[in-house]
Amino acid sequence: MAKYRRAPIRVLETDRLRLRPVQLSDAPRIQVIFPHPEVVRYLATAIAWPYPEDGAETFLRALLPKIEASEEYAWAIEIRGEEREGMIGLIALTPGSDLDHRGFWLAEPYWGKGYMREAASAVNDFAFDSLGMKELLLGNAAPNAASHRLKESAGAVIVGIEDEEFIGGVFPSVRWRLTGDAWRHHRAVKR
Repeated sequence: MAKYRRAPIRVLETDRLRLRPVQLSDAPRIQVIFPHPEVVRYLATAIAWPYPEDGAETFLRALLPKIEASEEYAWAIEIRGEEREGMIGLIALTPGSDLDHRGFWLAEPYWGKGYMREAASAVNDFAFDSLGMKELLLGNAAPNAASHRLKESAGAVIVGIEDEEFIGGVFPSVRWRLTGDAWRHHRAVKR
């Protein structure tokens, strides 16, 4: 189990995004923008599919006590200045996991705009700076090229590949490691 400093979740901001802690009132929006085959195709089978009518509420009711205890962290991704439109995706951090520390999804209309790169950068900073994590273990289905590029461009390195069952089928699962040092180097080069 990864070691980390427990810290309360807080709002994170980037140039274009506001990441705020998820709340139960996000359930109706999640229920609309999340359960689409293209959005969930490369997600773990731990997510019920077809997605139940109460899937978002059930998910949040289970997650919120873990957030309150600083065991898990999850942010609703919103476009700054357009918060009234609602969340466009979700990004989560599970520092105690032995397999995958960060997961995310984004509603399809927002793909290809660099939003997830911004959100992941803010969460990486939180993981390394606020929680004192030494590394992030990450994963993605091999056909998910955008997720692959995001990890590669952040300085993560591949540590293994094995078949895994995803909602969309069995695919090679690429396992990554991003160290705090590699992330800080990446950030310094980007500035």
